[in-house]
Amino acid sequence: MMRSLVQATLVFVVLTMPAPPAKAQSQPQTTVEPASLMTTPVYLFQGNRQISQGTGFFFGIPNASNVIDTVFLVTNYHVVTGNSPNTTLSAKGDRVVFYLHIDQQDPSRVKQVALPLYSTAGVPRWVQSEDHPDADLVLVPLPPESYEGIAMFVFDESHTRGKITIRPTSPATLLGYPYGFSDTVNRLPVWKTGHVASEPNVDFQGKPSFLVDVSAFPGMSGSPVLAVANGVYEDDRGAMGMGRVIRLLGVFSAMPVMRSDIPGQPDTSLELGIVWKSALIVELARTYRR
Repeated sequence: MMRSLVQATLVFVVLTMPAPPAKAQSQPQTTVEPASLMTTPVYLFQGNRQISQGTGFFFGIPNASNVIDTVFLVTNYHVVTGNSPNTTLSAKGDRVVFYLHIDQQDPSRVKQVALPLYSTAGVPRWVQSEDHPDADLVLVPLPPESYEGIAMFVFDESHTRGKITIRPTSPATLLGYPYGFSDTVNRLPVWKTGHVASEPNVDFQGKPSFLVDVSAFPGMSGSPVLAVANGVYEDDRGAMGMGRVIRLLGVFSAMPVMRSDIPGQPDTSLELGIVWKSALIVELARTYRR
């Protein structure tokens, strides 16, 4: 059970924590954004055969002592099954492979994790929304042995409440691996920025989602979507703030395609992507703990 996580030897680093003191060394330290270390490519396998590749990120929730002791891999339903949500199609894979960064100063040091997606009885190991069965979002709880002794980098609920106002046209940044392209030596994602394209405080089509206008590609499904401010920004009170702010807005899912009714006419991409809101991630994580 994931509740045994509290017994593991763990250290979690989140964006709001100060950096550790610098240590003397022969070469300058590498500065890597923690959000990059919280993101991983996710490979779906059936046996030893790779089926597809997407993106995921790590999200943690605290225990009663306010210490993060439960960690999830957050990604899309279609990344772990190969199918759209709320369908009866058979899953195309039985496990996922992803990476944990071990050292912030040397991002090339990673641990590969292969995680079975189903129990021996064939029950999925992930958590998904019962209220929104078509939400393309799953949280896969990580067993403690997969990261014991590793100083993991994780998003938490505080990152969903960053003091920055989000409006239509606000910048929105996706961290992912388009067509698998990225820094494969260091397993670091590509940062691609677009803009919020619908009212972020209104559920698009009545679902806990909103749209982004961004150039995204296969392999970026499951990307964390961030609001990032460097310098002056509008805070949550409508006043001007200054500094570095990162807010987790949700998880990127897919880009709808307009199907043509005319024979021979190609389908059209609107270059609009669906983002499932971070509030749904928090809700699922809390439900799992209860």
